[in-house]
Amino acid sequence: MYNPGVDIDRELKDALQQILELCDEFDVHPRLIGGLAVRGFARRKRFTHDIDLAISRQDKPNFITILKRLGFEYQDLTKFEGVKATKRVGNTSVEIHISVERLWDMTSNQTYTLSPDSAQVAVDDAGNLLAPTVSAEDLLILKLMPLRDRDLGDVIALLLDLPAIDAKKFWANCERTNNARHITAQLLKLENALRSGDFREAWSEYYDERLSARDVLVVIDKVRTLQKAKL
Repeated sequence: MYNPGVDIDRELKDALQQILELCDEFDVHPRLIGGLAVRGFARRKRFTHDIDLAISRQDKPNFITILKRLGFEYQDLTKFEGVKATKRVGNTSVEIHISVERLWDMTSNQTYTLSPDSAQVAVDDAGNLLAPTVSAEDLLILKLMPLRDRDLGDVIALLLDLPAIDAKKFWANCERTNNARHITAQLLKLENALRSGDFREAWSEYYDERLSARDVLVVIDKVRTLQKAKL
């Protein structure tokens, strides 16, 4: 049984809607990454309080114009040209993290360049807010790179709920970005966590449910399928 009642904040939803509308006007093409993207692919929902986006370098000037128009305060981050933006809406602070061109994971110090593939998914519970995201394969790689507690839960949710992962495309993206060795180690780390039960506390904290033994076996089987596809 999954938790269907954890929707995103109204302020976060409104901000994303406004950003996407202005992106259409300015011919900017962002893609969701992070927790909101996971929500779009997985039927199990966890709460997320920020927006993570990836844009191209050529879209950055227009995207900053969009942020200014919407009243966001922003700052350039020196690592790989990223941008952080915040806006106070009532008692809520809406925070946006924007990666430009390359994504850098501070946990592993690995970098990743997205493939051109994308998807369109609903990120709110009612299914009214459709947003562009990275591909399922890209998102799985991005979540495996750090594999912190939150990411561990997200990877499990993705593997459980995605109908299929294109293993060939998954490993081609890892090889293309020189991440194959790291992701291989992370998949082994994931399998060990599943077998030992070390994932349970993180899963319960973020998804507010227990994971059945059957679901654990399903995830282990999908991890093994990915591992075998690399051989």
